[in-house]
Amino acid sequence: MVKTEALKAVEFEFQVIKNFHFLTAFAEHFSTTVEGDKVKLPAWLGDGYIQHISLDGMALFIHNYQLNQDLVLRRKAIVSTESITLKFDRSKFLSKYSQQQHNPFFMELTAFEVEVGTCNFNTELRIPAGRPINLLVIGTSRSNLNRLLRSESRASVTDLVKTQPSFVIHDVILPEMDHIIRQIIRINDATELPMLLYQTKVQELIYHLFRNLVKRPVIAPVNIKREDAEKIYLVRLAILKNLSSCPLLSELADLSGLGLTKLQKLFMQIFGQSVHNYYQTMRMIQAASLLSSLSVSETAYKLGFTNLSHFSRLFERHHQLKPKQFKSALKS
Repeated sequence: MVKTEALKAVEFEFQVIKNFHFLTAFAEHFSTTVEGDKVKLPAWLGDGYIQHISLDGMALFIHNYQLNQDLVLRRKAIVSTESITLKFDRSKFLSKYSQQQHNPFFMELTAFEVEVGTCNFNTELRIPAGRPINLLVIGTSRSNLNRLLRSESRASVTDLVKTQPSFVIHDVILPEMDHIIRQIIRINDATELPMLLYQTKVQELIYHLFRNLVKRPVIAPVNIKREDAEKIYLVRLAILKNLSSCPLLSELADLSGLGLTKLQKLFMQIFGQSVHNYYQTMRMIQAASLLSSLSVSETAYKLGFTNLSHFSRLFERHHQLKPKQFKSALKS
C-alpha cells in the first residue's frame, strides 16, 4: 500500500527476477501508466519521469524528476551473482546499503556518487523531496561488464569484477562523468540516432568510471557478504556524521562489530582509500561547498582545523587551488 502520510517517505520495494519490468511494477504500485519507454510520476508524488532504455547487453534507467515527498526505493536481494548494477547519482545527497536508521549528516555534502555492485545485496535508496533528481542506473551482467573491461593489466577492480561473487565499489562522480550524464539526460525524440547515442554515451560513462577505478592501489580482492557491506556503510555514516572530528578506528570497529584488520581491508576495497584518507577527502569536498558562503577561516574552523596553514595546504592538495583562490573563482 502506498504511504502518503505527511512527513513520511513513500516506499517502493521490488526484486529484479525473471520477467520483472521496473516501469510496469512502479506504475501499478503508484496507479499511473507507462507511456512508451517512460512512466510519469503521479502529480501527488512529484513532477517528472523514469525512463527505461534497452541497450546492447545493458538496461538504462533515467530518473529525472522532483518529488513532493521523500521516496524510498528498496531492492530485495537475488540469489544470482551475475547481475550487476551501476548507479550514478548526481542529486547531491548520500545513499547507502541500509538496515540501519538514517542519521543526519554534519552538513549536506555536494559530492555526486557512483556505486557499482552485485545484486545479491538488499539496497535502499532514499530520494529527497524538493530538489531536482538526476539519477542514472545501468543494469548489466558480469559477463558483459568483463567483456567491456577486458585488459591485461593487474588492477584490483577488474579482478574484483571477474572473480568475486559479491562486491560493491563506491566512488565520486568526476566532472567528465557528470558531463556525459547531462548529455544522456538531454537525449530525446528529436535527437538523431538516439539509440546509438545512448549506447555510445553509456559505454563512455563506464569507461571514465573504470579508468578512474583502476588507479586504486592493487590489493587482493575479498568477497563481501551483505551484512559486512552494511557494516562498512555504517562506518562511513559515522565518519560523515561529523567532519570536524574523525572517529578512532577502535570506535568504528566497536560500532560495526568488525575486527580492525577486516574493517580496514573492506573499507579500502569499497571506497579505494583508508578510513583516514576518506575522511580527509570528504572534509575537503565539504570545504569547497562551505567556501561559497563562509570565509576561509570560518570554513577551516567549521571543519575542526585549528591551524589555518594546514587547512590551506590540505585544500590545495585536493583541489589544486588555495582556498582564497578557490573562493575567488566561485565569485567569478
